[in-house]
Order: sequence, then structure tokens, then C-alpha cells
Amino acid sequence: MIQAHGLVKRYGPVLAVDHLDLEVRAGETFALIGPNGAGKSTTLRMLLGLTRPNAGRIALGPRGLAPHQAEARRALGCVPQRVEFPPGRTVAEVLGFFAALRALPAGAVDRALARVGLAPLAGRRARELSGGFTQRLSLAQALLADPAILVLDEPTASLDPEATWEFRSLVVQLQREGKTILLSSHLLAEVERIADRVLILDEGRQAALESVTELRSRQAHATRLAIVVERDSGRALAALAARGLRGEALSSERLLVDAANGQPLAALEALRNDGVAVRSFEIHRPTLEEMFLAVVRRGRDVA
Repeated sequence: MIQAHGLVKRYGPVLAVDHLDLEVRAGETFALIGPNGAGKSTTLRMLLGLTRPNAGRIALGPRGLAPHQAEARRALGCVPQRVEFPPGRTVAEVLGFFAALRALPAGAVDRALARVGLAPLAGRRARELSGGFTQRLSLAQALLADPAILVLDEPTASLDPEATWEFRSLVVQLQREGKTILLSSHLLAEVERIADRVLILDEGRQAALESVTELRSRQAHATRLAIVVERDSGRALAALAARGLRGEALSSERLLVDAANGQPLAALEALRNDGVAVRSFEIHRPTLEEMFLAVVRRGRDVA
């Protein structure tokens, strides 16, 4: 649905995007994450046709259209990070304004309001909406033409937890409808909940491309059981090794044991059966944020 090959974007001496490739499949939710200045917003602007790359090629939809073509733009809906609407207009008037710009039928406004749950607020002035309802209105504007592709740029960055949950629920519904969604976010919990794949950007380059399922699997395999024994960690390691369990001594009393696939219980049982006194134990599982950061740092070391 979205293909980009060899994208390069410079702003004077600054290389914002450095030979980036990406492919977003139809019906997929694809996330761009990375530290500030990684090139996320610049990449989105190129995909939306708001700026052109210095090099590379972008193809949208089944016909492989360039982003600046009118037909390609009709297939795109965008929720920007910062939203401003014409002053003094009601919610319905705001959507009517954008519908008229696109020469859409009047029914498009009512359909968009209903999809995001704003029909009861159609007569309220847009400037009086809360942050959560303002983002809903922005999403309604993006949905006016019922586009196949939605681009969401930090859509919940300024929302409170309740509004974030409500907006995320709307996105999940759009996923069920088969929309292709490209999401830029620094909220890793949000990415984990709704994304299928994640492209990690760093300094305008691809640091990693991961499926969320693969990340969760690697998170499980990176889990460790920290054990403190009464005296001899060497004896404890021998007891574990006899049962095919891997461990590492950190000191004379402390050791780490692989803790994937139910091994923590097996390890503790092995020590008990061998008479090793355990003073304490604790599961150490890296967060997805820690795993993302490790990927970025590893990419920098390789470069």
C-alpha cells in the first residue's frame, strides 16, 4: 500500500533522512518510532506529498501513485500532531468546510461525525472542544473521503489517559475495517498495543524493522531470574546444569538464570531438591522501551 525506496531529504547541510526504505502492507498498522530528530516527521511529510525527497521514490496504493498526484491524495487521510480549525466555526461547519474543499457530498460530514462519536457535538464551536474531542474532530476530517490510508502523527501526544484510551479505541475500530495505518509516536505503550510492525529510525536511517510479535518473543527470551543463595553460587549452578538449565554467577551468592518458557519454577525446584538454600529471587524482564533503545544503540555502534 505504501512503498518508499532510497529516500533522501536534506535541509541545507542537515541530512534529515538517509536512504530510507520502507513498505507498509494493505490493512497493516505500521509504526515509526525513534528519538527526537530521527527523521519521523520528515518521512511523513514526504509520504504525504508535503515535501519532495532529494532522492528516492514513493509509490502509494495499488497503482503506485506519487504522493503529489491528486488521486493519491484522495486515498490519504492525515491526523497531524497539532490541529487548528477555522475560528468561529462549529464542529459541523469545520467538516463542511473541508468537505467543500474536496468537493465531497454533504452526507460525508454526517458519516464522519458518526464514526468518531461527535454527532451530539455537531453544533458546538470547534475551539471550545477538549483536547480529546479536538483530536476526534481531526480524525473525522481525515475520514471525510473514507481514505484507504491513514497517517497519524503523534495523535495522542497531548491527551490525558482517558482521551488517549478513547482515541486508541477509534483507531482499533478502523483497523477492524481494514484501514492501512501509518503511525508516528513516541509512546511505546501505544505502539505496542496497536502496531503490527515497527520501524525504528535513528539519525534518518533505519535502525531496525521489527514485528511487535517478534519483539514480545525476544522480550520473553531476555527475561532472567535473579537468585540469592545462602552460600555457594557455584554449587547452585552445578545443580541447575545437571537439569539442563543455564545460569551465570554474579558473585559468591548471586546468580542469573534464563527464565523463558517456565524455567524459573524449574530452577527453583532444582535448587530445592539439591538442598541449596535460596534467600530471595526476582524476575528481571526488560521493558519494550529498553529493547527499542538497545536496538538504536546497537545500530549506532555498528555505524
